[in-house]
Amino acid sequence: MTTLPSPHDAIADSAKLIAILERHYKDAPEIEALLDAHRVTHQQMTTSYHVSEEAIAAWRAALARRWACEIAARRLYKQTLRQLIQHYGTAETPTIRLISRGGAEADSTPAELLEDMRRLHAVLSLEAATLPFAEQRLAEILQSCETLECAINDVAECERRRRAAVLDLRIAREVYRRMRRETYQALVNRLGDQAPLDLADESLVETTDQ
Repeated sequence: MTTLPSPHDAIADSAKLIAILERHYKDAPEIEALLDAHRVTHQQMTTSYHVSEEAIAAWRAALARRWACEIAARRLYKQTLRQLIQHYGTAETPTIRLISRGGAEADSTPAELLEDMRRLHAVLSLEAATLPFAEQRLAEILQSCETLECAINDVAECERRRRAAVLDLRIAREVYRRMRRETYQALVNRLGDQAPLDLADESLVETTDQ
């Protein structure tokens, strides 16, 4: 796996390299093209980093909102199921069996929870005429379904943006890594022993990709 510098290290190193090129390009005009390229790459990498950070923050916030919606939906589901059991006097009625998945609801994914809530709403609608609490619960369940569905979709969209942003940042870091190596070789070819020795350092450490 290709070793890449962390975003912070890459941006800091890029700024350092630009400063070195700025010191030398007047003595070697051909270095100016390298300087211009590194300025562009530095801007792209910095922009990609900020976009990535914003996308990660948005994704985390979306996860938190979905989690809150899940908690509220599970609570409403349990309360309504408990009311139905109390109303019928047993959990072994056909109505309860249509709703329940035999306890599997406890470990449901967000999408499965949404389906559980929709099934609860559908069955409750069929039995509404005989249930004194049906009208209130139907409205609550419908609202909960709409809120949970929006939260699920929001997380999916934020995850898509996060992945795209992180990939863009990784590509920018890879471009910089290659440019850095090529730039050092160009400086050695042009400046010889005067080439900055610290640019030969390839020890930038790899960190977890965000």
